[in-house]
Amino acid sequence: MGTLFRLIIFIFALGVLGTGTAWLLAKERQRESVREQLLSAPAGSAEANRREIIKRLQSSAEQDLFFFGALAISCIFIMAIIPLRVAAENTPDSTDRADNPVRREMNGLEQLARTTVAQRAELTQERESRHHSEQDLYLQQILANHALQGKIRLGRDLHDGLVQSLYATGLMLESASRLVADNPAQASSVLVAAKSNLKASIKDTRAIIDGLSPDALENRSLADSIHALLDHLDAGRLEHRSVTLSTDLPALPDSVVTELLQIIRESVSNALRHGQAKRLDLSFAPSSAGLNLVIRDNGCGFDPATVNRGHGLDNLAARARLLGGKLVVDSKPGLGTCVNLSLPLPFKV
Repeated sequence: MGTLFRLIIFIFALGVLGTGTAWLLAKERQRESVREQLLSAPAGSAEANRREIIKRLQSSAEQDLFFFGALAISCIFIMAIIPLRVAAENTPDSTDRADNPVRREMNGLEQLARTTVAQRAELTQERESRHHSEQDLYLQQILANHALQGKIRLGRDLHDGLVQSLYATGLMLESASRLVADNPAQASSVLVAAKSNLKASIKDTRAIIDGLSPDALENRSLADSIHALLDHLDAGRLEHRSVTLSTDLPALPDSVVTELLQIIRESVSNALRHGQAKRLDLSFAPSSAGLNLVIRDNGCGFDPATVNRGHGLDNLAARARLLGGKLVVDSKPGLGTCVNLSLPLPFKV
């Protein structure tokens, strides 16, 4: 009877340990699935929530391991104590024999306990190693995203700044070549302006390389910056140009001024380069929703639904989003183009 009872207790304890092991593995698979979903999502504004969820998963894994360890120790204790008591009652002198069944069961239980502890240590080590790998992967993803954003911004700055400046300088040189025979004095004046534009382009390029804001380095007012920019792009092609800036405009951060000047640069360059505009009107004033920038020209216009957008229109939209604003380009063939930028307050950058 004592041997049968011990066998029943042994089978019950093994069943409990097996069930606990299966439950622990199922929980670990669920946590691994959640971690993979979190890591596959792009980095962004929910980074803090993602880290908090991963921390909770780690805490839950530690609690499960603690519970399983306690369950294993309890089962070992039951298998060790109850059979000993039954054996002691049935055969009081049998525990003194080296080859009795109780001693063999005790040795087996001891070996089982050692194996359980070793497996638990291996599981903990594997979990920690997996956690470190996930952290390394997450860091690499963040660095890759930052590098990609830097390349996109560099390309946008080069297109909206350097490319437009060089194009305006090229137009000046073409104008000077036509004037050199009939009006050498005017040709010389245009060449001086072209040389000044080239120096400004070199300065802006160095500023971009150094990671600085090209137009924020001059320490001049917004109005002066806009007029200087229009003088740089115009090259005598506009017959009429007006700039209206409200006196109620708030002080603008350098980062906002830089983005605004780049938007103006691209819009005016498109009007002159593609629209062949002869008239340009620019206004910047507060509105009910924040600030409103309007750039209107009398060029040939285009159909926004069918035009090849290229980098220019996409860059304008990207810069507007960077400021937290909304950009609307209204144009029709033969009726000119109107670029309308609405900026909310406070600024996003």
